[in-house]
Amino acid sequence: MKTIFAILFVCSSIHLFAQSKVTDFSPDGRDSITYIPSTQGSGFKVDSDVPFGTQPSWQSTLDRQVGGLVFGDYDNDGDLDLAVGNYFSNSYPPINEYETQIYRNDNGTLTTTPAWVSTDMRSTTDVRWADVNKDGFIDLLAANGNQSLVPSVIYFNSPSGLETTPSWVSNDQNWTVGAAFCDVDGDRDLDLVFANQGETNIPTRPINILFNNNGVLSTTPGWASADQMITNTVAMADLNNYELTSEAKEFSASGIGGVFHLPFVPVYSVDSIIVNGNITNDFCSDAISGWVSLGFTPTQGSIVRIVYTYMPKADMGACKWVNYQSGVYYNFGGTMGITPTWTVGNTNSQKGMAWADYNLDGYLDLAIGGSGVATVLYINSHGALINSPVWSSASANNSTQDLIWGDVNKDGYPDLTLVHFGSRRVEIFINRAGFLDTEPTWTYNPATSSTAIAYGDVNGDGWLDLAVGTARTPVLLFLADPAIIPVELNSFNSLVEDNLVNLKWSTTTETNNKGFEIERNVSFQTGVSNNQAEWSNIGYVEGKGTSTRIIEYNFTDMLIQAGKYQYRLKQIDFDGSFKYSRVLDIDYAGPSGFFVEQNYPNPFNPSTKIKYITPTESYITLSIYDVLGSEVKSIRSGLVKAGTHEVNISASELSSGIYFYQVKMLNAKGNIYSSTKKMIIAK
Repeated sequence: MKTIFAILFVCSSIHLFAQSKVTDFSPDGRDSITYIPSTQGSGFKVDSDVPFGTQPSWQSTLDRQVGGLVFGDYDNDGDLDLAVGNYFSNSYPPINEYETQIYRNDNGTLTTTPAWVSTDMRSTTDVRWADVNKDGFIDLLAANGNQSLVPSVIYFNSPSGLETTPSWVSNDQNWTVGAAFCDVDGDRDLDLVFANQGETNIPTRPINILFNNNGVLSTTPGWASADQMITNTVAMADLNNYELTSEAKEFSASGIGGVFHLPFVPVYSVDSIIVNGNITNDFCSDAISGWVSLGFTPTQGSIVRIVYTYMPKADMGACKWVNYQSGVYYNFGGTMGITPTWTVGNTNSQKGMAWADYNLDGYLDLAIGGSGVATVLYINSHGALINSPVWSSASANNSTQDLIWGDVNKDGYPDLTLVHFGSRRVEIFINRAGFLDTEPTWTYNPATSSTAIAYGDVNGDGWLDLAVGTARTPVLLFLADPAIIPVELNSFNSLVEDNLVNLKWSTTTETNNKGFEIERNVSFQTGVSNNQAEWSNIGYVEGKGTSTRIIEYNFTDMLIQAGKYQYRLKQIDFDGSFKYSRVLDIDYAGPSGFFVEQNYPNPFNPSTKIKYITPTESYITLSIYDVLGSEVKSIRSGLVKAGTHEVNISASELSSGIYFYQVKMLNAKGNIYSSTKKMIIAK
């Protein structure tokens, strides 16, 4: 199922650009490198858990200095397009074109030349999609800056398309290097946070927040940090989970693609996706841009209901350059603190910062990129970052420009991806059930300096694809190929019936599969999560060795008492190697939660009543079955609120005999509960 340390290597071309050297500057102007570029990049991988090859699947035709990349469905056709922000610098030979561009996605393939180009050139260091004016269309932010302190801009989107000349222009005097959207003050619109620096004479600037008032974004900062420094990244997250907010959003499918944009970011979790009443786990998503991409295209008119949790009033992480400490500014109920409450405790040169729950304990952990020092990871222990890193990268010549999280192998654990400017490479560190590889699992060395990375799902297969931007060559795209991973776990779901949980999973291919150990982690105290060491083995299911057909498995466990139950599969090869599945979370409320009473009267003719209790707002189905298990009558299907519900049933059209009624509940977290009881019609 997994090829251990199978090494692949593709050599770069030895042909040089006329044997001449070039000089590149990073988007923030802090780093430069002089080198002889090659005509082709090179890549290698040490593990089959990364679904990318060692050469790109696509590249653009234009040479640009790429400051930022971001995926989003700007034309609302159901697939992800790629926005590229380009910058200008003192690089030599110079690249004098630096418009903002979009490579449109046409049926799973990006155009090789931009389908949309801005009319202005302002030296862009970061790009972000968000529905700023709340009209249902995502707008494009270009965060700008150079020695001239050019303003940042927003290109607004509408039914007539994305404007090419920006109608929103910031009124500040900053070199903005990074940006983030978040509902900082909790008024249900997206505010804009800028990471800033200055120019040569005065190199420092405060971090700024520009507030949104019901879709109207201020052009001037409404908040500034008390400290002034050189900041390259801002990353928003609810450190202690106090302000997590869940909501449901329904979409009508276009029938063309399976991409849907959530209105609020950053996203903490995608809790459930229901397509025409059927739950699906076949998707990937991005927490920062807020898109969800299904691994299939729903038929036109299908109702897609997405329940998700986002983070208003989030805390702000800030990554800072040498002589300044990276840290976290706490948000106090919608008011951002003006100085950091937590800092790293050193003034190392750092670039790039991102949050993710890397160990699946329910709290977001913080990765910070290193330039000249290692990239590090700080664990979030129940709402507080610990003071020392729990992980450091062991790769050589660190020159991180940016980093992002993404679950590239769909095992449920976020993997860490870095882009290095000076050492000209992109790295992926695989997360193995809460333990990151210290050496990169996959590496690609572009022909020139690398500057930007972004994840998207270009071909709509539900797997993350990787885009890479460089300082003077075309944009590159690596399409995920699930076939590279020898075993593909097709599904892993749970069904709770009374106090039993039935775990079901299937594989589409198997190679050398000995079997599956079933592991469980239980917490009976609300709000307390168990750690990695408390997983226990509760069973074993034998595998099928090698197979290319779909194989289904199941395992039943008893829920002892109310609490949080987590399940995962440990797939074991015959050679002893293993890998973990994603984690299933089940919040079992016990007898006081979901409950179905016996119908009354029973026996009956022709009417009876069925009463059931739902602990939360849930999707309910109620059906009657005959003794052969065939459905003979559908009573109810739809969303109900939390509480006690009573249904009057008339069975006048049914003959005398024994029947069964079943109530199924699907809650917002995607857990399915079911209860079946016998009823008798006596005519």
